[in-house]
Amino acid sequence: MKFFSGKFWQGAVVASMLAAPAALAQVVIYMCGDSTMQDWASGYCPKQGQGQDFHYWFDSGLATVVNRGQGGMAADGYYELFWKSDCTQGNCIVSKLKAGDYAVIQFGINDVSKSDEAKFTVAMATMAKEARAKGAYPIIMSPIRRLYYDSPTQIHNSYRGYPARAKAIADSLDIPFIDMSELVANYMISVGEYYAQQFIFNYATSAEYSNLKSDQTDAVHLQMNGANAFGRIITEQMRAHSDPVVKKLGNYMAPMYQVDVKVSPEGAAEATSIGAYYPEGMTVMLKTIPKSGKKFLGWYDGNGNKVSGNAISTVKSQYIYTFKMGNKSTQYTAVYEGGSAVKYEGDGKALTSFPTTTPTSLDDVTFEPFTPIGGSDTNGVAVNKDIKKYFDAFKPDTGVGFSEDNWAHTGEGFFNFANEKNSFGTYRMRFPGAGYVTLAVRYANGGTSDRMFNAYLDHDYYLNAPPTGGWDKWDTAYVVMDAPLGEADLKFISLTSDGAPNIDAFGFSIDDVCRVSDTACVAEVIAKEQAEKDSIAAADSLKNDSSIGFVNASLNLPQMGEASVSVFDMHGKLVAKKQMVVGNKISSAEFDGMVKTSGLYHVVIRKGSQLIHQTMAKTK
Repeated sequence: MKFFSGKFWQGAVVASMLAAPAALAQVVIYMCGDSTMQDWASGYCPKQGQGQDFHYWFDSGLATVVNRGQGGMAADGYYELFWKSDCTQGNCIVSKLKAGDYAVIQFGINDVSKSDEAKFTVAMATMAKEARAKGAYPIIMSPIRRLYYDSPTQIHNSYRGYPARAKAIADSLDIPFIDMSELVANYMISVGEYYAQQFIFNYATSAEYSNLKSDQTDAVHLQMNGANAFGRIITEQMRAHSDPVVKKLGNYMAPMYQVDVKVSPEGAAEATSIGAYYPEGMTVMLKTIPKSGKKFLGWYDGNGNKVSGNAISTVKSQYIYTFKMGNKSTQYTAVYEGGSAVKYEGDGKALTSFPTTTPTSLDDVTFEPFTPIGGSDTNGVAVNKDIKKYFDAFKPDTGVGFSEDNWAHTGEGFFNFANEKNSFGTYRMRFPGAGYVTLAVRYANGGTSDRMFNAYLDHDYYLNAPPTGGWDKWDTAYVVMDAPLGEADLKFISLTSDGAPNIDAFGFSIDDVCRVSDTACVAEVIAKEQAEKDSIAAADSLKNDSSIGFVNASLNLPQMGEASVSVFDMHGKLVAKKQMVVGNKISSAEFDGMVKTSGLYHVVIRKGSQLIHQTMAKTK
């Protein structure tokens, strides 16, 4: 794929990269936006926001980037919660701004469903005016596009009038503007729909990443390649901006190094990462997708050496290679059967010029307004009401409200939010893997009107709680959310001065979720996860090992007291578990009874979380 060569660069204005003068004062660049801007925890990998790695583009001695992107935010909500003086969430941005700082402001995606253009206009204009009043420099950006192609040359305008409204606000206030909506549309046309899906937006599978428990088909959020590609576009626009104050940011940027990408033999891949440039320290993700029948041999560096290891530990696909960018330009080759590594012939030096427009693969492309489809960043995944486990909401880890038991309830009691806006209860949770999961909340609303509340998990997820006919009458509200691998705070937040409904319990549609405070649950799940890893590793080691002997008659337990015997199939799935006492044996009959189906199994014996013994067993 050679989208960025030849004629596609001909219209680009080249901006010379100047060494940053030592006299330049340190500035802070605030990135203000929604979930397409925010930092995503590593457990969500490869999901990433535009602002997440944005700091790498700048010389840390000259500029500090503060990413204040917040999931689910419309412009007016963001202003109230995070921007204005005495904002609801504290650490208010306008209070932090000082003369000479920059505030990059980008909203519109959630405003479609959570606000309106009038409120958007007021909030965006107010943020820009307040930044300027502090002596800071606001930059307004239009929202990025959604993964929706009307045709190969037309990207759907899913966010109605908000991109145009953002430009109108900037024009009316004489504030610098970067049209990310149009620039991203051009980029998406340049690379094509398949590439945009597989390399830009958050389409990822559990076969590619070990932290994912479900496949991602996210048409709104970005994966690492997309976030950094869009960050690159933003910096290119800054370098060549017509406003000299914005253009000055080019002097604060770090050196950039080219990573060329080749495929050998040509035509063996369905798609492969496009070559691009990166600053030192940024994680680079290379990916190739083979054509049917083509055998991939591996990624090779510019010296002809096959590379191994990954900067991102959760990568499990052989087609993906990740590494930290060094301080030299370089080259990699995706080598398929019949091909060979292409030697790097460059000098390794940093780039001295950069494109300032986004090329397209078609000449004279024009864009027309399209009939809008549903906006916002909702995921569209169906609710699954098969809830595996509920948690008592009685005592949150932190909160503004009351733990009570004066009404009928399950468990110890329920949580009664204080009757004020933004009262909350926070529960520190541990999730077994990233992916979509249904959250169920058992609530009571004895009032006469619906009570909407927010279940925040790195993003806003709103649940509606209609009246239940009394504070002792309970119902259940459901919402689909995107959970990470590992620990995260689940925070229920009231949205009105009446507070939220009382919450008795909440649960999830997946197994092995724990409250972090439940150390026994966490220890058990960690032991199970390790056993599954051991099982998979043992199965892999046995694939070509014909010398392994299997236990056929009986399995003697070690003299270690009571132990847990877990049996896994060759896919690492737990099929049986049994507590055994010292001196006991598992006879062939008992083993056959535990597994029920003939085949080869991995048997793991643990005492608590300690691995005591493991072996392979087969049954007829």
